[in-house]
This record gives sequence, C-alpha cells and structure tokens, in this order.
Amino acid sequence: MDNLFTAVVNKDMAWEMTHFHFHDPYEILFVTRGTCTFLLESEMIRATRGTVLLIRSGLLHMSTSLPDEEYVRYIINFNPAVLRDYSSRETDLLEAFQQDHHAIFLNEAETQEVEILFRTCENKTRSYGSDLRRNMAFLELLVRLGELSREGRHSNPNLEGEAAKNYRRVKPIISYILENPTHSLSLEEVAEKFFYNKHYLCRIFKTATGISVGKYITSVRIQYAAQFLRQGHSVQESGEMAGFKNNSNFISTFRKVMEVSPGQYRQRYRQNFDPKL
Repeated sequence: MDNLFTAVVNKDMAWEMTHFHFHDPYEILFVTRGTCTFLLESEMIRATRGTVLLIRSGLLHMSTSLPDEEYVRYIINFNPAVLRDYSSRETDLLEAFQQDHHAIFLNEAETQEVEILFRTCENKTRSYGSDLRRNMAFLELLVRLGELSREGRHSNPNLEGEAAKNYRRVKPIISYILENPTHSLSLEEVAEKFFYNKHYLCRIFKTATGISVGKYITSVRIQYAAQFLRQGHSVQESGEMAGFKNNSNFISTFRKVMEVSPGQYRQRYRQNFDPKL
C-alpha cells in the first residue's frame, strides 16, 4: 500500500500569507497551539487549539497568525481520488469536506483524541508496519472527522471584536466578487454599489482580509480560470470566462500566482487529479 497522504508539523512565531491561494490536493489543518485568522472564500475563522480546517480542491484561502505567540499546526494533504477505493456505501470518507462550513471546533477531550491520530500520520519512522499504521491512522482520522462534522461542530466561538466588525462590513463585498468575477469590478464601481467612499473601502477591506480589493479580485479570477482549465476548456476560453479581457495578461498573471502557465496547470491536473483517468 502506497502512502495515501503527506503530513507535516509547522511551527512559526509569526505567520502571514501575503495573498490568497488555492491548490488541487485536499488539505486538513489542525491547530494545536496559538491563534490564526483564516479567510476561506467568504468565511472568516479564528482558529485556536482544537480547530480543524477542511480545505477542498480549489478553495480560495489565506491566513495570518497573532504575533508573539507560537503557531503550531499539523497539515495533511492528499489526492481525493485515491480514497475512492476506501469509501463504502455507508461511509463517504470525504463527506466532511462537502459541507458549507470549512471548520470543526473540538473540545479538549476530542482535541487530545485526534491529536494522537495526527501524530501517528506525521511519524516519519521507517520500520516494519509503520507505513500501514500511518495509513490506518489517516483513514481513522477521516472517519472521526466525518462523525464530528455530522454532530454539527461548526459554530465559530472565537470571532469577535474589531476584526469581526470589519469582516461583517466587507463580507457582502467578498460574496459579490466571488459571484460576479466577469463583471468589470473596478474599485469605483464596487465602492459605489455598496455606498462606500473608495478610500474607506480600501482601508476596511485591507484591515479585514490583509490584502487589497484588486489583489482579491485577481485571486478570484485565477481561481475561476483554474476551475475552467480543470474542466477541459482552452487557455483562452478559461481566461475570458474568468473575466480577463486580454489573453497575454491572463497567462502572465496566472503564471505569477500559480508559478506555472495555464497550459502546464491543466496538464498537471489531468495527470495527477483527474478522476476520469
């Protein structure tokens, strides 16, 4: 049995992503220490010990930790296609990822329970049976997270204060951009639609999300373009359907954000993640 996943433990005293990103593998992120604010598309989550984030393919997200506090998290990535042979009629191992909510909040007893599974998944020991134990712990982890998700552990108890206030102001704008990437979406037009002065809009958006309105619009359009590429559309069609007016600008922007060209991205997805292959 090959490894079904990759797992690491990351530790940082200060962590800040400077742009939104997305990826094709599914990701499970489990916070064991510190506090980090996540923005997953239009949902803001304040993650502390016991928070599990479930990030499916193509989900736009970014994160920033609180300063002067060590931020420790387990990260597991996996190709969802490899789990087809392990799910059953009664148990869809990816069920927790298909929900509208992207986080599960555990109590301390549950945190300690799943931390053992994460620790086993991350164990790099090479000995008789170790690879099978890691894969079995991974499958058990997915089952447990599915059970906890079914129990409705999705309410975020930690979002409060000024950050929550700014987020509530910009959430309708984030949703509008996500739903209308092909509109012109100039700063002036977005500000006018939501009855904000454009300078005030820039300030509260940057405070709430950590990036500018323009960078967020670009991130959303790249996300949509990647989705169209995965569906088999041509490079030019994908750029146009995602709101890019110029094909060369689309290609250069895509390469800058994704670090591969649109054509290379489509080919890589077909080779590694296309369930039809």
